[in-house]
Amino acid sequence: MPELHAKLSSSASKRWLGCPGSVKLSEHYPNGSSIYADEGTIAHGMAEGMISKDDKLVQKYEVEAAKFYGEHPELNGTFLEMKMILQPYVDYVFEEYAAQVHEDEAAQLMTEERVDLTEYIPGGFGTSDVVILRQGRLHIIDLKYGKGVAVSAQDNPQLKLYALGTLARFDMLYDIEDVVMTIYQPRLDNVSTDTIKAKDLYAWGEEVIKPGAQLALSEDAPVHAGDWCQFCPARYDCKERARDAMELQKYLGQMVLSPEEIAEILGKIDRLVKFAEDIKDSALTKALDGEEIPGWKVVEGRSNRKYVGSEEEIVRQCEGAGYDQALLYERKLLTITNMEKLMGKKQFAEVLGAYVEKPEGKPTLAPESDKRPAITNNSAAEDFADED
Repeated sequence: MPELHAKLSSSASKRWLGCPGSVKLSEHYPNGSSIYADEGTIAHGMAEGMISKDDKLVQKYEVEAAKFYGEHPELNGTFLEMKMILQPYVDYVFEEYAAQVHEDEAAQLMTEERVDLTEYIPGGFGTSDVVILRQGRLHIIDLKYGKGVAVSAQDNPQLKLYALGTLARFDMLYDIEDVVMTIYQPRLDNVSTDTIKAKDLYAWGEEVIKPGAQLALSEDAPVHAGDWCQFCPARYDCKERARDAMELQKYLGQMVLSPEEIAEILGKIDRLVKFAEDIKDSALTKALDGEEIPGWKVVEGRSNRKYVGSEEEIVRQCEGAGYDQALLYERKLLTITNMEKLMGKKQFAEVLGAYVEKPEGKPTLAPESDKRPAITNNSAAEDFADED
C-alpha cells in the first residue's frame, strides 16, 4: 500500500538525520512522485496480494501494472514480468516464516502493517511490508523494487524505524529480545540483513531519533551535505551542497597527493559527479522554462536517424529496389538477461545454467564497508593490465 507522507517521513530519515535543515529548506520545492516510485507502489501491492494469497488483490495490481506499463513503454515492463520478479521475494518470505513456525508453532506472518512512531517523531508513522513474529523474535522484511542502487540493511534508519514501531506495538505480546531486519531487492539479487537487540533499538529511538527529529523541526536546524543529498528536493540549488563539492579545490595547489588525501577525494567523487549532473539538469529545465542562465543557451542536441512509416512499407520499398528480404533482418540470440526473463530464473538455470559463466569482474575501488571481499593477490591486477 502507498505510504502517506509525514513532515518527517521514515523513508527520508537518513536525510533529515544527516541534514536537519533540509526539512525546512525542502518546503519551498515540489516533492512529486517519479515513475520508478509509482512502479514500486504497484509492485508492493502485487507482492502483498501474492503473500496473503488474495487473488482479487493480485488481479487488481495486474490491471494497474498493465495500464502503467502501457503508459510508460520506456520501462519495457509487463505485469507478468513483475510477478516473475517478485516470486523469489515471496518464496523467501514463506521460507523464513516456515523456519520460525518450526521454532514456535504460534509464529505469525503479517503484511503491510502500519506502525505508529509518534512517540519518537511528531506525526510519524510507517508501514512494514512483512512482519514475522514469534516469542522472543521479530523479523521485518522490506521490499525494494528499484534496481538503481543496492540498499543495505546495515544500520539503515528507515528499516530501523519500521522495526522500532513494530517492536513497540507487539513487544508486550511476544517479549521480543532480538530484532532482525532484511531488505530484499529482487531485481538486483540483493538480500541484506541486520540484527539488533530490542533494548538497543529502543535506546536508538530515544538517543538518536527523538533529538534528531526535534532538531530537524527547529527553526535554526543546521544544513549538512552528504550522500543523503541524492533525493533531497532542494538538491539543485543548495549552497551547502555546492560548498561541499567545491572543497576539493583545496588540493589544486599541491604537486603530489598523499594516500590520505586520495582517500578523501575518492570518498567525495561520486557526490561531486552527482552534484554536477544535477546542476546541468536543473539549469536546462530553468532555461527551457524561460529563465536566463548568463552565458548559456539551449541548442538542439545530437540525434540519430530513425525510420518513419511501418516496417511493411520499409521492406516493400527495399524489395522493390531488388533487395531480398533475408538481407534486411539481423538474427541475434537473446541476451542472457532477456533469456532469463523469457524462461524465468528457475527454468533458465535448468536449461542453460551449464552454458553460462560469469567472469571475474575487473578490479575496482570500493569503500571498506563494501561487503565484497578485498582482492589480495597482486597477480589479479597484472592479469587485467595485460587485457588493457
